[in-house]
Amino acid sequence: MPVREILLFTIAGGGLLMDLLQERVDNRLICLGFGFGLLLDIFYSGFAGILRFFSGVSFPLFCLLPLFYFRMIGGGDIKLLSVLGGILGYPKVLSLLLLTFLTGAILSFAFLISCGNLKERISYFISYFYSCRGNRSWKPYRRKGLGPENFHFTVSIFVAIILLTGGVCY
Repeated sequence: MPVREILLFTIAGGGLLMDLLQERVDNRLICLGFGFGLLLDIFYSGFAGILRFFSGVSFPLFCLLPLFYFRMIGGGDIKLLSVLGGILGYPKVLSLLLLTFLTGAILSFAFLISCGNLKERISYFISYFYSCRGNRSWKPYRRKGLGPENFHFTVSIFVAIILLTGGVCY
């Protein structure tokens, strides 16, 4: 298994475990991922690796900033995707984001159907949208705590890494 894939699995798996156990992704893992990812890109590509790394890091940040603003996605998820994007580089991080959101949608839908609260969650989203529009202000979308509506997005990120390294879009 190539070093890049080992690093991807280690960072994504570590983020998943931290999120499931602590409900947050520790910044030490993020910093280690940034450091090792940058060193790996410099080792393999020299100066071009630095550009590749930072383009892969910045793409998820800019794409997911609106979702973070409305508190629909956590900061740890965005940082984790940025680290993985730095390791993958710009063209491949786009595939990672698409696979992450696709697997997230499928897993969330299956989870909501199995829990029997799909109708409740759709109703919550519609009332959230109309409340924000009517008040011309926003409030955080996510509720705090271990409620069933708080889906761990790191699960989707890990599944997307498995699919990506397995050859689905790589």
